[in-house]
Amino acid sequence: MSDRGETSVPGWATFFDDEEYDEFMVAVADDLARRGEVIIEDGVAMLEIDGGGEHRLGLQNLAQLCNQVDRDQWLELVREHFDRVIVSTHTHDLEAIGRDYDLVKSIVKVRLYARESLGKLTASTIHRELGEDLVSVLVYDLPDAVATVPTEAPTHWPDSLDTVFELALKNVLEQDEVETEVLDLEDGTKFTVMVGESFFVTSHLLVLEKYLDPVTTMGALVAVPNRHTLLFAPILDLTVVDTLHAMAVLAHRRHAEGPGSLTPTLYWWQGGTLMALPTEVDEDGVRFFPPTEFVENCLERLARPSAYGPN
Repeated sequence: MSDRGETSVPGWATFFDDEEYDEFMVAVADDLARRGEVIIEDGVAMLEIDGGGEHRLGLQNLAQLCNQVDRDQWLELVREHFDRVIVSTHTHDLEAIGRDYDLVKSIVKVRLYARESLGKLTASTIHRELGEDLVSVLVYDLPDAVATVPTEAPTHWPDSLDTVFELALKNVLEQDEVETEVLDLEDGTKFTVMVGESFFVTSHLLVLEKYLDPVTTMGALVAVPNRHTLLFAPILDLTVVDTLHAMAVLAHRRHAEGPGSLTPTLYWWQGGTLMALPTEVDEDGVRFFPPTEFVENCLERLARPSAYGPN
C-alpha cells in the first residue's frame, strides 16, 4: 500500500509541490515493493523482507535529499539510499562488536535524535533525556552506517555507562570536524552557527559551555534543526527577543531543508538543561509563545538592570 492516490502534500514534505510529492512516493513505493511487503503511512515505510526481518524507514530525510537534486536522479538516489540503509543493518554483527570492548572504545559516539523520529524504538536504545523532544543516544560509528548500540551490549563492558557516554562524547569532539561562524545581522543581533558534514554536529550541544562567550547566568538560546546544524547565542540582555526571532527563522528553514531533520524548536539552555521556547514561523513573520518560567526568570530579570549592576 502506498500514498500514490494522495495529492495533498504532508507537513514533512512541504518543499514538494503535489506533482513532485506524487512522483517521489511512486519512486519509493516501487523500489520498496521489489524488496518485500511494504506499507507506507505518515512518512514512514514499514518493510518486511523474507528472511531479512522488518524495517522502519523514515522518508523525510530521503525526501530532503531528493529535493536537493534534479528529478531525473531520484530513482537512483532512492535505490542507493535504501540499499545503504537496509544492507548496513545486516552487514555488521552488532552483538560481536559489543563483546570487543577495545573496538567499542574506538567507534562509540553519542548522537542526538528527535524522540518522535525514534518512536517505539526509543525503548530499545541506550539514551539519555535531553529536553522535551530530544534524546542523546549511544551509537556505533561504522564505516558505512551509524547503528544504535544494542541494549545488552553494556553487560560485556568493564566500564560504567557514565564512563562510556563520556568516552563517546570525547570521540565526537576528537574525530568529527565542525565549522563555526558568527552570524551578525543588520539589526545588531548575532548568534553562532556550527555546521559540518558529520552526523554528530549537534552532539556539541552536550558541551555547549565550551563554545559560549561569554557564559552568563541567563544561559543561552540554542537550536538543533538538523543533524548538521547547531545554533546558539549567550543571553546577555533584552536583545535576546530579537535574536530569538532571527534564530527561529533559520531553525525552521534548516529543519525543512534537512537532511537529517531534528526539530525546529528553540530552547532556553541553562547549565545543560533545556526548556522549549515555542515559535511559529510563516510569511507573516515569527510568533513567540514564551513559557511563564522564561518570562519570569529571564525576561523580567533582564528588565531589572539593578539585578546585574554594581552593588
